Formats: sequence, structure tokens, C-alpha cells
Amino acid sequence: MRWKESEFWKNASPSELLNFFQLVEESKDLEALVLHMNTEQAFCDLVFEYLWLFRTEEPTKKFLNDEKISSDLLIKFIYFGYGKQFLSGDFDSNAYFLRIRDLFNSAQSLRILSLEEEMDRDPTLKIHLLSNLDPQTWEAYFDILEKNNMTMQTLLGIFTNLRENEIRKILLNSPTLYYYLRMMMFSNAETSDLDKKNDNKKRLESILDSIHIWETFCNDIKNRFDFVSEGKLTPSKRNPERLSLVLRELIKVPTKDRMDILVYIRGNGAVVDNWEESTIVSALGNFDREGRFF
Repeated sequence: MRWKESEFWKNASPSELLNFFQLVEESKDLEALVLHMNTEQAFCDLVFEYLWLFRTEEPTKKFLNDEKISSDLLIKFIYFGYGKQFLSGDFDSNAYFLRIRDLFNSAQSLRILSLEEEMDRDPTLKIHLLSNLDPQTWEAYFDILEKNNMTMQTLLGIFTNLRENEIRKILLNSPTLYYYLRMMMFSNAETSDLDKKNDNKKRLESILDSIHIWETFCNDIKNRFDFVSEGKLTPSKRNPERLSLVLRELIKVPTKDRMDILVYIRGNGAVVDNWEESTIVSALGNFDREGRFF
């Protein structure tokens, strides 16, 4: 296996390395490669360098989501990127985890979440991975909680270590997580053991209530307009009133919150596609500069 030969790594050109990794992603040798990554740190770091450079490419995402990649290696890669971003300066850990979560699918996120000790050390990462779970993997995660004798209260407790603006940003960028969290918070069966006067619980309820306003707005928009039909039309033929309603609501909130709310609105289907999202962003920029949308 040529990738085990140290001289290859010393002498290979960048193009040779790239060709090698592309072949690895397509080969049946992935299991052996992972084993070598687990035993040779220098080799592992080199693989991580490649993955980090090409992290937005589909083959890289396919590689990271292969079940042969151990959860321990995935955690190492996450913090490898964390260190790279930290050293680049002007670092925002919340923004980093928002981006890194997109590299993993729901099943792989669940595998990482199963690393209880690592997750307890970093609740921010835990919350972002939770936001990746689909309904099926949520059920599997609940099974993990029960197996480890953990309660819903324990799950809700991870939010107590985060600032209010961090929680709000995470939930606006994760409509599914918001839905499940709200369901847990306001279910009598799941919250009966929580102190009703607990300040952290009241703070989380307040954040959920503020997002619920936008959930109601999205539902109203979806009831008023036929999204199936509009999605098949070219942008110029869609009903402009819908975007006007979105814009009029967004200018009522602080500028710093608008993009996160727009992500939530699109995630809930009230904004159809990239064209509409970019049009809204452009209109909001015009409004801030000139006092008008267009």
C-alpha cells in the first residue's frame, strides 16, 4: 500500500496527493486507511489537511460520512478545523460549528453524539449536532438517553451553559431542533419534573416564544400562498406580495438578527429558493442604505 510508505509523503507533489485521495475515496481500501490514521498521527494530520482544504466538495463529505470512519476520528477532525480557524484570527466558535455541522449527515451526527464524554465537554457542538438529526435519528437519540439513564431534563440542561443570543441563533438556524425542543419544553409528560420557577427554564421558554412568532408568520404565509405552484414558476411570474410581506416583517427587527431569521423563514418554506433569498438580502441592504427596498 503506497500510502504507508513515508517517502511517498515526503516527495509527492500536491497534484499526486490529490490524485491519491481521490482514488482512496473511490476504493475499497478505506478501512485500512482509517486504521492507519488511528495509529499514525502524522499521517492522520495529513489526511485532515486534505479534507480541510476540500471540505466543501461532495467527495469530502462522502468520505466524512462513511460509516467506516470512526467517531473518534470525526471528533479529531472537528477540532482540527477548530484549531485552524482559531489561528486565523477573528474566531467565532458558534459560527464555526454552524458551518462544520453541514459536513455531516443525520446518521453520522448521531454517531458523534454517542460519544458522551466528548459531548459533555462541549455543549455548543452537541447542540449543533442535535440540529442535524431527522425524526428517525431523534428517536434513536432518545434511545441513547434512556440507555444511559438520562432524562429530557438532562438534554434541556445543555442550553443553560450558553448565552441567550447563542441559543437564539442556533435555533433560528435549526428549525427542526427548535420544533423538538419546543415540543419537549411544553409537554407535560416531559417537563413535569422541572422546577416551574427555574430561571434557566424560563429563559429558554422566552427564547422559544420569540421564535414561535416567526413560526406563526411562516404558517400564515404558507396558508395564503400556493408554494407548490409558485415553486414551478420562474421568479418573475411568482406573486410578489409574499416577498413584500417577508420584507416588511424583517425591517421591524434589528439588523443583526435579520439573516438568522431569514434562514429560519426559508427553512420553514416561506422563502422558496436561493433567488428569493438573495433578492431579500439585496432589498434589505438597499433599505438600510437608502430607506427603500428597490
